[in-house]
Amino acid sequence: MTKDSTLVPEDPATLGSRVTQEVAVLLTEIEKEDVPDRLLKLAQDLQKALHEKLVDKA
Repeated sequence: MTKDSTLVPEDPATLGSRVTQEVAVLLTEIEKEDVPDRLLKLAQDLQKALHEKLVDKA
């Protein structure tokens, strides 16, 4: 199964929400793996920054 990566114009809030949701899923997967604490911290910082940017645009 492959993902359709066709670019479709989206409302920035919708796109931001979708990206935040994808990051949350990836962060959950990272937390399950044996990864360095620094990598986990960077992933959490990314999620926080994306959330703040989304809130600022709303």
